Amino acid sequence: MRKGLPGIPTLADLGAFARLFEFRAVSRWVGLGLVIGVVAGLGAAAFYVGMDWIRHTMLGVGAHMPPLEPHGEHSLFGEVPPGEVRKWVMVLSPALGGLISGLIVFRFAPEAEGHGTDALIESFHRHGGRIRPRVPIVKALASVVLIGTGGSAGREGPIAQIGAGFGSVLGSALKLSARERRLMLIAGAAGGIGAIFRTPLGAALFLVEVLYKDDFEVDALVPAVLSSVVAYSVFTMLFGEGTIFVTEKHYSFDPRQLPLYMVMAVFAALVGWIYIKVFYGMRDRVFHKLKMPNTIKPMFGGLAVGLLALAAPQALGASYGWLQEALLPRHHVLPIGWIGAGTMLGIALLKVLTTSLSVSSGGSGGVFGPSVVVGGMIGGAFGFAFHEWFPHVVPQPGAFVIVGMACFFGGVAHVPISSLVMASEMTGSYDLLVPLMLAEVVTFTLLRRFTLYEKQVGTRRDSPAHGAEYVLDLLQHVRVGTVFDKQPVKPLPASTPLAEVLRVTTGCNQTVFPVVGPRGELSGIVTLDTVRAFFFDEEMGKLAIAADCAMPLVTVTQEDTLAVALERFASSHYPELPVVDSEGGGEIVGMLSYEQLLHTYSQELVRRRSGIDESGVESKPAA
Repeated sequence: MRKGLPGIPTLADLGAFARLFEFRAVSRWVGLGLVIGVVAGLGAAAFYVGMDWIRHTMLGVGAHMPPLEPHGEHSLFGEVPPGEVRKWVMVLSPALGGLISGLIVFRFAPEAEGHGTDALIESFHRHGGRIRPRVPIVKALASVVLIGTGGSAGREGPIAQIGAGFGSVLGSALKLSARERRLMLIAGAAGGIGAIFRTPLGAALFLVEVLYKDDFEVDALVPAVLSSVVAYSVFTMLFGEGTIFVTEKHYSFDPRQLPLYMVMAVFAALVGWIYIKVFYGMRDRVFHKLKMPNTIKPMFGGLAVGLLALAAPQALGASYGWLQEALLPRHHVLPIGWIGAGTMLGIALLKVLTTSLSVSSGGSGGVFGPSVVVGGMIGGAFGFAFHEWFPHVVPQPGAFVIVGMACFFGGVAHVPISSLVMASEMTGSYDLLVPLMLAEVVTFTLLRRFTLYEKQVGTRRDSPAHGAEYVLDLLQHVRVGTVFDKQPVKPLPASTPLAEVLRVTTGCNQTVFPVVGPRGELSGIVTLDTVRAFFFDEEMGKLAIAADCAMPLVTVTQEDTLAVALERFASSHYPELPVVDSEGGGEIVGMLSYEQLLHTYSQELVRRRSGIDESGVESKPAA
């Protein structure tokens, strides 16, 4: 091979350098992230325009009741001319949206009902990152209608599925592996959320964190960040930079506030528990039991939201504008003092009810937006109350709104890190990191047993997507009692002459023979290998008995897992182990062979990889 000139690197040197720093992997994901991010950003823009047009038409022009907007958002179709509120339109609008949403979803993609994030999580864990190509379109159309007509739902579920769906379809088209397709699924979802909420970092962390209750999908961080950055850039090129909410320029921190934040966080956890119970209780105990077609159930949920709006207009939509008033009043539609605290708490509980009516009925929409409003209003209620009690300690009640936004959703969704970052990005304020961290720890700890996302799994070890990475974990779910050979086993008495031992061992397919003492107790193991060693020693063969060639006793019980059995096989090197009916001895009920263990492991591995559920029925592709 020709050598390079002195001081000038050769192609081989450059190749080694590229392999050292993984340039090939980086360049590949940069390319994929660019494509996914552009599509996710454009999808988020189309979703936002469609939602705003329907909202302007139905609630603005139709009902003369345009929703209150946050500082960073405004209608793209201009101001609504003044006029008398048409209450009948305000009531029927969310009902009509629910009906159309239900017809679209249950006619074309029933798996697109609900908030959508659970479907994405299930697709990652159990379906190899596959999403039917029609699902993102169906989800987007149904959600645009539901949210635009006043349904109390958020944008994160549908917009995540638009990006995730494209990532999944692209991964399948490129014939990528299941692992890479899962990463593209996450990248697409992160791009959609990062764009429409203008939270590029928070969205990437959210998708990495939301898959598990107590873990992170670290491998997905790089593609999620790349896609989110690109999608955010596309979206801001079309609609401009800025944050959704405006806040005070600076929030001061006083350590004396920390106990007050803890009190607020405890109450937020209580409301979070109520929220989860009401949300799924409404679905399972009310709407699932209604004897009517699924297509019209969202209509009745929307009608209930419209009727509630007659008394409280905050029932309509995600209510971001009302949250803006709690942060920094512009229209002074929220009272101050004790009345304001009570009003905010009432809005929080109202949003719990209306979100359950809109989404649990089968309507298509997310839960992030309403959850942020619920948490912010809880924080605002405590902030206003503490401001009345301790004006010198709590001079800025709006700080509690930001902390409430983050800790409430972080607790109910088990995403304490990403919710902290997203709240900071949505408000443009990073002054409250200390109370944010404290409140997140409190709500997350108190709500460890409850989650708004049912399809979350505990850790990577519990995910079928990573099942093949944990051999012992696969075997820990299978008991010896479901696998071993239950044929009768006759142990050898310890005094059995070697000649008789040879006759018994050569006359059956068994390779390991338990030895029992004079009182019937298990005392050791005779294997074919040890018998052969005595067989070639003629003198010893005449004198030896079973006890002389017995090896140390190793057994398993029916209740032991195959993981325990594998450890005992490894330590003893026996090809079979006696299965006894109790720990430390007892009656022999059968034998477990190493081949049986390997066969069971192979079956479990195939089941995990193919996405077959616990019942043995192959799962269908998720939304």
